[in-house]
Formats: sequence, structure tokens, C-alpha cells
Amino acid sequence: MMIALCIFLWSLFLLLQACHEPKMLRFARLQKPAWLQRTRALRFVLPPMVLGVCVAERASTAIPVWVATFSVAALLVALGWAGLARYRELLLTTAEVRAAALRKE
Repeated sequence: MMIALCIFLWSLFLLLQACHEPKMLRFARLQKPAWLQRTRALRFVLPPMVLGVCVAERASTAIPVWVATFSVAALLVALGWAGLARYRELLLTTAEVRAAALRKE
């Protein structure tokens, strides 16, 4: 259960980090969300909080679990972000094809 919680918190951290990066937003064809300003401090609180959860569970394996859950969360967020970008690209392509078909008629 602790590992799932750590992966969730790391994923939240990485998603917030990606939403703060203009290059990542352009890649996924997203606009900067309005709620992002309120979550700025959360980006700096989450990594120590995850480490605290790992230490509270078992201090002897805290650092390896902390690093491993970060790696899993990074993989999940990267795959999800790439999937979102591909989905948004397909939506835009479909909209352009429909617009071109309507212009021909």
C-alpha cells in the first residue's frame, strides 16, 4: 500500500512539474491551466513528503524505495503524457480533415 501511495504522490509531483514546463505543454498541445498558480508550493513539498512516507514505513529501505517509486512514476507519467499528446494530435487532425471536407462541399 505504501508503494502505491508513493507512486501516486510522485506521479502528482511529475504531472505538476510537466504542467509548469511550457515545452511540455506545447508538446501535448495544452494551455497552461488556471489552477496551476495555487499548486506551486506543492511541487516542493511532495518529494520530501514521499521520503517521509518511505522512512515511516521502513527506514532501512527508504532511499531505494523512494528512488524506485520515482522511476515507476516517471515511466507512467511519460507514457501518459505521450499518449495524451498523440490523442490531442489525432483530434486536431480529424478536425482539420472535417473542415477540409466541409470546404469542398
